[in-house]
Amino acid sequence: MFREVLNYIRPYDAGIFPEDLYKKYGISEKNVVNLGSNENPYPPPKSVIKEIVKESSHVNRYPDPSYPELKQKLSEYTGLPIENIAVGSGASEILDSICKITLNPFDKVVIPIPSYSIYILISMLRDASIEYIKTEDQNFEFRAEQVINFGKDVNLIFLNSPNNPTGKSIPREEIIKIIEGTNALVVVDEAYYEFSRKTIAEKVNEYNNLLVVRSMSKFFSLAGLRIGYALSNPKIIEMIEKVRLAFTISNIAEKAAIKALEKQNWYLKIREKIIAERDFVMREISRTKGFTVIPSDANFLLIKLPAKVNMSAIMEELNKKGIIVRDVTEVPGLKNNYIRITIGKKQENRAVISALRELSLKW
Repeated sequence: MFREVLNYIRPYDAGIFPEDLYKKYGISEKNVVNLGSNENPYPPPKSVIKEIVKESSHVNRYPDPSYPELKQKLSEYTGLPIENIAVGSGASEILDSICKITLNPFDKVVIPIPSYSIYILISMLRDASIEYIKTEDQNFEFRAEQVINFGKDVNLIFLNSPNNPTGKSIPREEIIKIIEGTNALVVVDEAYYEFSRKTIAEKVNEYNNLLVVRSMSKFFSLAGLRIGYALSNPKIIEMIEKVRLAFTISNIAEKAAIKALEKQNWYLKIREKIIAERDFVMREISRTKGFTVIPSDANFLLIKLPAKVNMSAIMEELNKKGIIVRDVTEVPGLKNNYIRITIGKKQENRAVISALRELSLKW
């Protein structure tokens, strides 16, 4: 009745949520320092909230499934024509649609790891043959040759820049070498683009095998509304739009996204706060015994812990203090102990630093 591949797939682990700490320790949500999911700690501006409330009175109606108004705003934001843009319910739906249009059973997919684990899940669901490039021993960096060496029979390559969970960006020249050195569709996931300001999107009409994926969950504070989009040449965009399920973006999400795109100056000010805090957190934790912090271009930090520590005990102690970070030790491609910390508000970041320093005294 069920497909054999399902025996080898684990559901996506989204980590711990504030309600979990309430159930286990009685800690109210307002007292939780929630830095586990790379969300923007600041809610969207009031004008976006008002738009959400206003549009809620229209939830008895379907949105236009082609989302022309949203695509127009994204065109203005990206500088690319509407025919270069597809939309979806978060970047995850876009990524899944990419697998739908490119992969037949046993087609080859190349994924540098560690990276966003969804790439593995959606490739496995298409019965793909997955080739991994391990990067931990290379300071979480890789070169184009490592990808190109897999040969001309590769169908799909996932690149995450800035990468989750490392925060590292892939050098532009390396991405271009990969695009030019393969016949595969090269997917560059730029979900954290607004924090790095590094992009390859302007090249989508120059190369017929380049597709850029972006999200409005991180920079635009709309993680709960699920809006993502793809940038590519018109032929690939047409294919994605063919397989995308109708009405996957709600009318509330669409209107909120449109309004958010009109408030870029507000978001840029928030970005500066987050970047300044990221640099502060990196400096402070780097000075704490036993921690190694990986430099990041995103709104989070990957932190290596000593091999001798008990990760379950560490997470338990942090949770008891009402602090949520992500234990990424079991992410494919990592062989040491790591946690990933989202950059929060000033007070939240200092609470995490204090808690980690206290833990380090026990090592």
